Amino acid sequence: MIPLKIARFNSDAFRFPPSRAPAFPCRIQFKASWQRDSFPATRANTGVFRSFRRGRYALAEAYRLAGLTHETALLAPAYHCLTMLDGAVNLGADILLYPLRPDLSVDLDELDKLVRNYSRPVRVLLATHFFGILQDFRDIRQWCEAHDIVLVEDCSHALFTEEFQTRGAGVLGKYVVSSPYKFIACEDGGLLYAREGHLLNDVSTHHPSLTEELRGLKHVIDNHWADRTMPHGVDEINGQIASFSDLREPPADVEIVQYDRPSYSFSAANRTKSALRFSEWLIRHSPLAENARQRRANFLHWVEAVEGLPHCRALYGNLPEECVPYMFPLYLDHPDPHFNWLKRLGVPLCRWNNLVVSSCPVSDQYRLHLLHLPCHQSLSEEQMAWMIAAVQAVMRQPLPEEC
Repeated sequence: MIPLKIARFNSDAFRFPPSRAPAFPCRIQFKASWQRDSFPATRANTGVFRSFRRGRYALAEAYRLAGLTHETALLAPAYHCLTMLDGAVNLGADILLYPLRPDLSVDLDELDKLVRNYSRPVRVLLATHFFGILQDFRDIRQWCEAHDIVLVEDCSHALFTEEFQTRGAGVLGKYVVSSPYKFIACEDGGLLYAREGHLLNDVSTHHPSLTEELRGLKHVIDNHWADRTMPHGVDEINGQIASFSDLREPPADVEIVQYDRPSYSFSAANRTKSALRFSEWLIRHSPLAENARQRRANFLHWVEAVEGLPHCRALYGNLPEECVPYMFPLYLDHPDPHFNWLKRLGVPLCRWNNLVVSSCPVSDQYRLHLLHLPCHQSLSEEQMAWMIAAVQAVMRQPLPEEC
């Protein structure tokens, strides 16, 4: 196995406050009996699905089915969540990280170089639709076929379920994985899909225990009824920023550690479990088309809100019709101090702080500069207005050296 190292950011010393709005869907919604999920979707009428607790376990099973072993290698994007790699690490396979362009698309010339300079068989290529912005993987599939490599299509950021498939997502991979729990207010849910149904004949999972089912049900209900009122108004944001803009922050604690076993997010005990029954029921009965419309509206609201702001830019300035966004990616010119200020305000942002070290300049920069901001359907107008006001206020603040 090729030695890998993780650049890990430890935020514990910063003691950031809890987020003041939900980062993920929390409001349970039900589809009316007459409602059809027709935007922008097609019903799955071929192939087979298998249910898992999370997309990471569906991905691990896809790697195994594709023939990934300790004697072969996975090609994976240099910009990644560690759960995209954990299944390959669990199998003891080598991982070759391919560089990405600034829009997170794949450069085939770079893939050629990696394969040409590697002595063992490359068995699998993982291609990802980051943030729900659908990529055109037709050239990648042809490249994989020419090199006898299995294409695994990662739709974890795309709305892809048994009853709702975004046009262009999940149509080219031999195996497709998705994480519907990221789009629906349920406790868990990952899917493995293959258009050639027989490929999944030997894949079986078992339901979690009754205790896990009840615990998950309680968590979903608690989240649904949680107080979502904003504790402070928009007018107080500038005053809050002033209170900590002169704060002496602790030094960023970044450590380099070995990555020779799956991360803490990968549980061997959950690897062969299906999603909770209540989660599966919610996925089938949620108004997916309406969720898609709300997500698109919130994403476009973000695009409009950050246009012209200093010190930042939207990674994607438009949203193709067929895309259902997972998050809104915002690039910061100066993550220090702007990331810290947004976290201290309680903006529910995410960032892939922990990445495997690679030679990809895009990945190296996006690790700390690229924020993932929520645009899901559970956000109220008040919450969206507050988050936008917080981002605008922070970005318009003069940098410390400009004062």
